[in-house]
Amino acid sequence: MLDNIVIKDFALIEKVCVEWTQGLNVLTGETGAGKSVLIDALYAVLGGKTGASAIRIGSEKASIEATFVCSPTVSAWLKQNELIDDDPAKAIVSREISKSGSRVRINGTLVNHAMVQELGTMLLTIHAQHEAHTLMSAQYQMDMVDSSGDSNHKRDLEKLKLLYLKRKELQVNLKELNGSEDERLRRLDFARFQLQELEEADLTNENEDEELDHQQKILANAALLEELVNGAYQALNGGSDSEETSCASDLLQKSISDVEKASRFDTELKEIVTALEASQAHIEEAVSGLRRYASTLDSDPQTLTTVESRIAALVQVKRKYGPTLTAAIEHRNGLVVEIDKLDHSQVRIAELENELAVIQTELSQVADKLSERRKKLAQALSQTIQKELSELGMAQCKFKIEVSESDEVGPSGQDRVEFLIAPNPGQPLMPLGKIASGGELSRIMLAIKSIFASSDQVSTVIFDEIDTGLSGKVLQSMRDKLARLAKSHQILCITHQAIIASVADNHIQVEKTHSQNATNVSTRKLSQDERTKALAAMASGEGDAEVALNFARSLIDQANQLK
Repeated sequence: MLDNIVIKDFALIEKVCVEWTQGLNVLTGETGAGKSVLIDALYAVLGGKTGASAIRIGSEKASIEATFVCSPTVSAWLKQNELIDDDPAKAIVSREISKSGSRVRINGTLVNHAMVQELGTMLLTIHAQHEAHTLMSAQYQMDMVDSSGDSNHKRDLEKLKLLYLKRKELQVNLKELNGSEDERLRRLDFARFQLQELEEADLTNENEDEELDHQQKILANAALLEELVNGAYQALNGGSDSEETSCASDLLQKSISDVEKASRFDTELKEIVTALEASQAHIEEAVSGLRRYASTLDSDPQTLTTVESRIAALVQVKRKYGPTLTAAIEHRNGLVVEIDKLDHSQVRIAELENELAVIQTELSQVADKLSERRKKLAQALSQTIQKELSELGMAQCKFKIEVSESDEVGPSGQDRVEFLIAPNPGQPLMPLGKIASGGELSRIMLAIKSIFASSDQVSTVIFDEIDTGLSGKVLQSMRDKLARLAKSHQILCITHQAIIASVADNHIQVEKTHSQNATNVSTRKLSQDERTKALAAMASGEGDAEVALNFARSLIDQANQLK
């Protein structure tokens, strides 16, 4: 749901902030007041085509920021694309347009236009005189027919998609296996050569290279290590050539003896005796550790040569199959699988071909079943839409949903669904996008939205002047449909008709003002009294005439009964 939009220096707008509500939001104002500029700004912020010409004269840049309350589907999309902000239930989309280009952000993160356009299709549908791509989309028309099906139809749709993906996977596997025999033998020979080389390398430990590097460092410095360790040992514990030199252990022992004697006269020194004795124990432990370490030192040059030779061999393995030993081991294991696959490719090809034949048969059966259902659904839906259009002032219009079959089964089946229309008597049925006007497209969309209101996933729908040229019962029918649709959707509707505006849950007046040097478009939310006057003015041109005011009040009373 659209929560609010802030527009600065866009077209004729200096700055406006519009708060939207649930239900029916109506935009009214004199012809040319700038109502469609608000829709243009919303279209632009969601990735629509715009440029420097949209910047208000005298300004360097334009900016638009729209805040949406997210459905679970939109929140999941934001999370998947790592665009969640502090509030996961909100999406803030902003666009800054300068003379050199524009930048779009979702929740503060810079994104490309394709991404914001994808988000836009989930947030709202715009049905203006110049914008009806959704309705003309072949996929949308297919989805409309399918959404009118029962649970069995929807279950078969899911089954078909799974079968299609399985067939695609089998076809890819077969293509890989069905290479030429020479290519198979070449790949098999190369795989065996690589496997032999890796098996001769005897890779059993993925950390072997790190362990050998550590070992090589010790072996290369064995003499120096022995000298340093022995020096430390003698400094702590003495040695055969140190009878005249005191070691740390002897000096510490003398300190313990002296302080122990002194403690007989002052008991506070006993704590120092304890500390010295602990130090003595640590020295003895260090002496034992140095003795053990010295015994493990290997100064044999042959050992060092063996380790360095193994390191060199592992470097070669990593260069060819790495960059790590882990990667080399994984490659070796993959070669085992590949060799088995190439060795038994003919058997596997026969198995896959049999499996593919079974899948293809089942896929065709499900596609045929869906085709039969779609033709019946299309016929019923055509009649329902025809009835709705008749109520919306298109009684002379002929509408038909045509389902034709193709030779190939795709992810949606083997059908092509197309909406056909003949707006006037004597005209042949033609594809919707080729001959329908903007107003006709909007009314067709209103009819479709009214039929599928409960299952529609897009929560906000925008209708721009779909009531142009209508009157009487047709307008009443349109009012009733918009009121019903507003119970399940947020509707933004530009209208010049008082009867349509009377059912608004949120009535916004758009006004254009002029000064000596500039023109500005502004908006304001109407109070109850202001609404009554605005409806009276829309109906008669006189907002203060008592007859017009009474008529406006009667429209509001009728609207309240509808709600």
